[in-house]
Amino acid sequence: MKIWIGIGLLLMLITACSPQDDGKVQTFDLDKIAARHSGKTTVAESNVFEGKTLQISPEDGHNGIIIWEKGDKQDWTKANYLVFEIYGKKEFSGVINIEFYKEMKDFKAEKIVLQSGEISGTEEDQPWISSLMGILPRLKTQVVFPLSYLDAQNLFVPRSPRQLKGTVSGNRLDPDDIIKVVLRFGPYYDPYFLPEYEVASISVTDSIPEAYPPIETPIVDKLGQWKDKEWSGKLKGEEDMIARNKALENELKMPADWSRYGGWTEKRFAATGFFRTHHDGNRWWLVDPEGYAFLSTGVDCISHASSGPVNGIEDLFDWLPEPGDPVFGEALNTNRNRQSMDFYITNLIRLYGEEWKGKWTSTTEGLMRKFRFNTVGNWSSLEFARESKIPYVLQLNSFPSTEVLLYRDFPDVFSTEYQTNSVKFAGQLTTYKNDPYMVGYFLRNEPQWAFGYHNLAYEMFATNQQSVTKDEFIKWVSARYNQDITAFNNAWELDLKGFDNLKSMTFKEYPSATADKDFYEFSTIMVKMYVDIPCDEVGKVDNNHLNLGMRYAWLSSDLLYKAGERFDIFSINGYGINPPPTEEIARISGKPIMIGEFHHGAVDRALPATGIIGVLSQEDRAAAYRNYIEQGFARPELVGMHYFQWVDQPYYGRFDGENYNIGVVTSANLPYPELTEAMTLTNERIYKVASGEVEPYKANLVNIPPIHY
Repeated sequence: MKIWIGIGLLLMLITACSPQDDGKVQTFDLDKIAARHSGKTTVAESNVFEGKTLQISPEDGHNGIIIWEKGDKQDWTKANYLVFEIYGKKEFSGVINIEFYKEMKDFKAEKIVLQSGEISGTEEDQPWISSLMGILPRLKTQVVFPLSYLDAQNLFVPRSPRQLKGTVSGNRLDPDDIIKVVLRFGPYYDPYFLPEYEVASISVTDSIPEAYPPIETPIVDKLGQWKDKEWSGKLKGEEDMIARNKALENELKMPADWSRYGGWTEKRFAATGFFRTHHDGNRWWLVDPEGYAFLSTGVDCISHASSGPVNGIEDLFDWLPEPGDPVFGEALNTNRNRQSMDFYITNLIRLYGEEWKGKWTSTTEGLMRKFRFNTVGNWSSLEFARESKIPYVLQLNSFPSTEVLLYRDFPDVFSTEYQTNSVKFAGQLTTYKNDPYMVGYFLRNEPQWAFGYHNLAYEMFATNQQSVTKDEFIKWVSARYNQDITAFNNAWELDLKGFDNLKSMTFKEYPSATADKDFYEFSTIMVKMYVDIPCDEVGKVDNNHLNLGMRYAWLSSDLLYKAGERFDIFSINGYGINPPPTEEIARISGKPIMIGEFHHGAVDRALPATGIIGVLSQEDRAAAYRNYIEQGFARPELVGMHYFQWVDQPYYGRFDGENYNIGVVTSANLPYPELTEAMTLTNERIYKVASGEVEPYKANLVNIPPIHY
């Protein structure tokens, strides 16, 4: 869910705040939009904006508001951005889905399935492509969607000021083919979440609008807390934060029946000096370097960092350190003209002074052991992992790519460049190959090409860009039809003079059902190359550690099983009240399963968004953790589950705009007591649950729609 490039460009343009009067603006008629909905959605005077606004009721917003239909005067082909001014009236973050529809002919729209399992649109009314956008609560916001993102080549929309995370799902769409555009508002779950919105304007424009003027009263205090809400445990100030942290007790002992690696001393297999997998006839296990049965319970993103960009929103804060501040300057980081602020760091400095890094390390190690975690999860500080002597997983950096990308981040896998970069990629394992505390390595995280079902070979023909892989496809399809262009034309319903004519062709739709099948079969070959080449290279450098796979966001197609044939463990990021259907994954892949990420968030405390899976309260977060881990380890195929993440995200959003209540600790380094007590209890039970000695905990929880973007 995590690293992407190019966020700064749009942000730089927006925050410049220079006049943009030279751009053409095509404004939508709010009265006409309201009239489409039989008076349910109304236009009325606003107490927030000047003049009249579109008043969005909870139910009508959930059902969706048609803002444009074919025949309306606005021309999508003559604009660069869709912009709407909006205000969410409730205490939780807003979620707005922008849905673009296309006229269906022979092929229906594929269901847009999001990471949480939600389906965009309805069963009867499926968008072709959609963008899920987040906004902060009770704050006037201009949501900016670049229409260039209709090409579906990018998953993440750059943030504009006050805008949170934006994502794109679905299939590429030519603006000429748009027949309807819908705004759908959330989160909606009666009676718990009934959002109301005001929309002051909607337009398509040539240029980015000028940013709003600063607000008069900041909404974030000097500790990084949201000022406009009260909750149980809210800090009264710096002295209160220091006093509460001093009260923490750090118990450094592992349970008595655990090995020094966190394995189970009551069950032992052959030791190899490194972690490995083993099936004992009943279930899969990891085996620690000493030979003890091991199940991995971990936390991701364990580091002393929780920053977010502040460009264009400086007015939201009571206090920000000046660049070069001798005490707090390290919390302010400027990279590529984007300035980020980290209140976790400033709070740690207030707690521990100049020795804050060392104190954070010892405190965090103590908390990890106190809560009975035996693994430092992905994206964590490797310095912390190696110093604390807690087993860890390694996220390899810079998965091999090529200058030419075929679709999203999918490289030109038949090129020599891909082979060369795979060799370089594998070299980073040299530092770790002899470390017994390393469980294994992830090749990469959540490939963007795997978000949703996408036929890679077909997407390669979205443009006439040339590549070695496209050349290989033409050779392959020529051989498939025995160099018979007539047979090929009949099957594909084309009229080509020769197979080489494919090199310059593009496809907006599949020319035939047979073409769809041919493209997909070659896609499986592309994916095999994508995995085999780097797997060959990492195996040459390090044959001591487990290949943990690619941490797929979810299994969007059978292509991902093809990509998993070379892994020792099939890893997936599984968001839900219960783990995903791992029995099926293990049966198809033949591998044990590790869940690289899961979480549950609530909005009853410091933050306005739940994250990908939401529950109603901190008590429910605790019950959800126990349910997920114990129901998971009761399954014989699951060998590891890692909670995402260690510290809460910032109120104003991390680099991509996520601002979720998903931390084990707050940004003041204070554990959530309900959650951590549950973690301690369940983590001590995992081996007895896995061996069938005790029944797994099961909770009956309200799974609310996720407040995420």
